[in-house]
Order: sequence, then C-alpha cells, then structure tokens
Amino acid sequence: MGVCWRAIGAAVLLWGCAEQPPNPYPETARVQFESTCPASDPRCSCTWDKITRMLTYEEYEAAVARFNESGQMDTRITRARTQCLERREE
Repeated sequence: MGVCWRAIGAAVLLWGCAEQPPNPYPETARVQFESTCPASDPRCSCTWDKITRMLTYEEYEAAVARFNESGQMDTRITRARTQCLERREE
C-alpha cells in the first residue's frame, strides 16, 4: 500500500508542475503591453505568455495600477521577465 501512495504523491507533484493554460485577457491588454514591449521581440512574447499564465486579468490590472501609482512591480511579473531574459541569454 505504501508504494501506491508514493505513486499517487508523485503523480500529484508532476501535475502541480505542469504549465497552466493562459488566463483569458481582453485584446486591449495585449495591445497595451505590446506598445512598450513589441511581440516581435522574443523576450516580450515570452513575458506576455508567462504573465497570462501566472496572473488573472484582474490581478494584472491591479499590478499595473500599483506600478503606475508607486513604482512597485508585482513579483510575479518580475519573475516572468527574469525567466524570459535568462532563457534568451543561454
């Protein structure tokens, strides 16, 4: 029985690591993002993809508002940007 529980635990861990599908965003959000970070730049398209998978649109809106008001970047957006920059440097 212990082997079964370990197999189930491993399956749950693997499922938890699977990349989430993108959250729905209005087209206007993508257009606004691309006005400062063009889709033709692979780092930008990577960053947008990661942002839409990490944050809901409402979370993204709140993060942008917070950045515009205080200059504080949401850590999830920073993580997305960093992962895409590191991938391009390899």
